[in-house]
Amino acid sequence: MTFRQLRAGIALSFALAAVAGPGAGVSRAATLSPPTPPGRIGIKLLEIPSSQAGNPRDEEYIVDNPAPGAVVTRKFEVLNLGSTAARVTVYPAAATISGGAFRFANGDTQNEMTTWVSITRTTLTLAPHSDAALVATITVPSDAPSGEQYGVIWAQVSARGAGNVALVSRVGIRIYLSIGPGGAAAPGFTLGTPVGGRNAAGVPVVRVPVHNTGGTAVDVQGTLQLSDGPGGVSAGPFHAVQTDTLAPGQSYPDIFTLSPKLPNGPWQATFTMVSGLITKTETVTLTFNGAPATAARHKFPVVLVAAAAAAVIVLAIIALLITRSRRSRGTRGTRRSKRTLHTTGV
Repeated sequence: MTFRQLRAGIALSFALAAVAGPGAGVSRAATLSPPTPPGRIGIKLLEIPSSQAGNPRDEEYIVDNPAPGAVVTRKFEVLNLGSTAARVTVYPAAATISGGAFRFANGDTQNEMTTWVSITRTTLTLAPHSDAALVATITVPSDAPSGEQYGVIWAQVSARGAGNVALVSRVGIRIYLSIGPGGAAAPGFTLGTPVGGRNAAGVPVVRVPVHNTGGTAVDVQGTLQLSDGPGGVSAGPFHAVQTDTLAPGQSYPDIFTLSPKLPNGPWQATFTMVSGLITKTETVTLTFNGAPATAARHKFPVVLVAAAAAAVIVLAIIALLITRSRRSRGTRGTRRSKRTLHTTGV
């Protein structure tokens, strides 16, 4: 191993230590300092079409339904939140939707839609605590195919750590583009039957199937409120583990992980699911099958006490048998002594 390879390996170890945190199993014997992380930056939309005003989803993401040949523009802002100057690279990159999540492509990987995106400035240097306004223009080709396409506009800062380690930090704005003849495709989703239970650790888990029945992608955020439980108690609200993102026709469960101390029920469970301006509420009776987590948590002490009680019983039985055995031997010895005395006396 060359010195350069050794130095790179040490630097990578410290990079992993910075990510994993204390106690992650990385040796602390070396005296090198971890690499300095990149600066803190932010990004946000500055304008949306008047027709989409008040839609929280459209205020956060670029969502549009242009016809082939149309041009879509959005003004956005990049912010330097750090105390040092930041050199920022701005670029579009591909994304997909699968497994209930909006998934980003590696690096600056492109898809068909992101090649239509241009940005007024792709590199800029921001002073500490400053910002810059930019414009993204999406020029849809006249022969663009119908359907949904996804991407991200990224703002990225990079820093070089020790050795060959490069640290990258980026923030982005999602793009949901639905190519069609014009006019917004109607969004929509439905909920399946909620199913409650407990996982292997005894923690209550609820799964609510969500189906995208509309013509555009949805980002479904779920909350759960429990009421009328044992003794009339209530619990919550609980938030879903993640926001479910579904393309048209896709399905995926909204998952809630609840407090392990909750009794089995029954409960009145009220689910509220929101995507943009769509809100769906449903109330069902829910029971968490299986023993409560508190019983599972005390399983080992109960077994230990039972084992100790069994040991005491076994010892008592052994002691009783020994006592009976000694008494039996003593009785036989007395009888033999009497017979001996009697024989001698003749």
